[in-house]
Amino acid sequence: MTADPIEVKGGDYEHTLDFAGASGGRPLAYRHTPAMALSKVVLGGQPFDATEYSLANHIMLHATGARRLPAIPVFPSRAFRNSAIFVAKDSPLESPAELAGKRVGVSEFAMTAAVWARGHLHDDHGLDWRDIDWVTGPDPRFPTPAGIRSEVRAGNLEAMLIAGEIDAIVTGKPKDRAALRCLIPFPAAQERAYFEATGIFPIMHTVVLHEQHAADDALARDLFDTYVAARRRALARKLSAGFLPFAERVWDQVADGDDTTRYGLTDGNRRAVETLTRFLHEQGFIDHRPDVDSLFVAGSETWTD
Repeated sequence: MTADPIEVKGGDYEHTLDFAGASGGRPLAYRHTPAMALSKVVLGGQPFDATEYSLANHIMLHATGARRLPAIPVFPSRAFRNSAIFVAKDSPLESPAELAGKRVGVSEFAMTAAVWARGHLHDDHGLDWRDIDWVTGPDPRFPTPAGIRSEVRAGNLEAMLIAGEIDAIVTGKPKDRAALRCLIPFPAAQERAYFEATGIFPIMHTVVLHEQHAADDALARDLFDTYVAARRRALARKLSAGFLPFAERVWDQVADGDDTTRYGLTDGNRRAVETLTRFLHEQGFIDHRPDVDSLFVAGSETWTD
């Protein structure tokens, strides 16, 4: 075991904290980094030992033969994206099926949230994403697949939407909620129905190690165990549950054995990864669908939370 701190990146703000690993006492320095900057850490050559990273982008790199980033089956970010399409409050659009021929903005065409949202458009609403005119931000991480009608524009997509320059946007967290509304009516009911029908709580991010640690099986398992311990502590603390009605019962349900948020390659996590892989293949990002186990470090299919 090295005595040097292992740096792990992830989260939505910047802070550094030293703590011991779950096994072996290896010190870890955890640095919170803005979520949108995590791809620059991985693809831009910034120093890291392990980092939270887009699951869709990890699958894309793996499928194209770039196997330099071993991943562990830890999924620190999940969100339902069948409700990630927003329009202006006064928009005449009432359903996702009406987006054919419309201009839809997305900051990054290859981001995981957008891949999930397009998959839902096809599976749930029968809309082919190629029938949409996409407006994307500059400097994409990956090229837009062939056959997609797209225009690159700099600027704030929400401002464009409010000004009527585009018809909708794909985003997980709109900033101006007063001026926008979800295109899907009763989104909470839609999300619950999807979960009850599929058992999938969509995964946004996994955790990858730097290539220099590709052969370090002990580090991979140590990080997995540390994330597991952190998840369990978070459930036990019931953070902010007292501010929302019924939230404490939900915390208790998950803590008492519901595998919704568990790490490892559980049946639910496998279904989520397989579904995202299918969406990537159907949307032209990858030319084949890699096996789920191959996406993570060897032996991790047996790790349990």
